[in-house]
Amino acid sequence: MSATELDDNLQRGMRRQRPWLVTVGLVITVYLVVPMLIVVPASFTSGSFLQVPPDGFSWRWYQAVFEGDDWTHAFVSSVRVSATAATGATVVGTLAVLGLSRVRRFGRVLRPVFFLPMVLPYIVFALGLGRVAIPLGLADTLWPLMAGQAVLCLPITFLTVAGGMSKLDPAYVRAASSMGASWWRTVWKVELPLLRRNVLTGWLLAFAFGFDEVVLALFLSPPGQETLPAKLYTEAAQNVSPLLASVSGLVVALTLLVALVVLVTRKASPRRTRL
Repeated sequence: MSATELDDNLQRGMRRQRPWLVTVGLVITVYLVVPMLIVVPASFTSGSFLQVPPDGFSWRWYQAVFEGDDWTHAFVSSVRVSATAATGATVVGTLAVLGLSRVRRFGRVLRPVFFLPMVLPYIVFALGLGRVAIPLGLADTLWPLMAGQAVLCLPITFLTVAGGMSKLDPAYVRAASSMGASWWRTVWKVELPLLRRNVLTGWLLAFAFGFDEVVLALFLSPPGQETLPAKLYTEAAQNVSPLLASVSGLVVALTLLVALVVLVTRKASPRRTRL
């Protein structure tokens, strides 16, 4: 069988499977979207109980969220933790991609190491971080949580920047080297400007992941410094009220905003970098 016939058979097989793939995709999309379609409208209820459809329309529960100091402090803690973790993961992931691109012989061996956090058992990892933080005097701070979330975000930033590096024309680096540019100058003046959109996208995705992370937050958040997902989880275990639906609506809005920024960043036309 020739290559052309093999390609034709493959395309026909994909066309036959396309309806099933579309159906599965729609089912998964509905499964993910339906909870938001229930929780968000219910957060605008004027009643005192969570119900769908809502009992009237009111902003009272959103007003209660912004007036409550506990929720405000939890939101600030979440932003601090996720921003710090995303920054650390972005720096390490970007440097790792730049370094592995120069040691191609060992790059294929070391690359899987940066995906190991994806298979970490979160509870065991959180218990280990908490135990290490005690002798260091960091048990009552957010630093163990920041470090743990940075590790979990590392595969996201590494994969995003590595995707941009794979599309980078090596001629830019060779041209800079032939003109006498040092390794650091080549990275700072050539590669990073060309990868800036991938770096920003990786940071945003890591921020969104860290903001919603709850397992490490439950184990490592010190008293009085709970993150928003951790506080939402503990409150939901005691009582489900429209106030929790309002907090969930704000989290959904923030996540959609980050996703929109990522889409705009990815679709923006890149500018050429002068060497």
